[in-house]
Amino acid sequence: MKINIPIEVLTLLSPDGFEKKFHFYCSETKTYAEAYEKTEQEYEAAFGKRKYSGYDSFRVVKNKRLKKRN
Repeated sequence: MKINIPIEVLTLLSPDGFEKKFHFYCSETKTYAEAYEKTEQEYEAAFGKRKYSGYDSFRVVKNKRLKKRN
């Protein structure tokens, strides 16, 4: 049995891919929290669970990754 998962969905598995999708939704929503929720909903629909425990958890991880880059 072969499962075909679109690359756009697979990219959500990586922190970079999840963050890129979050930034995409930022242009469509009024708040960062709404953009995060849309991203989580897409992730949950594809993988059956949430990636982060909540927006604050995502934000902490995102900020730590940003500091490591600089």
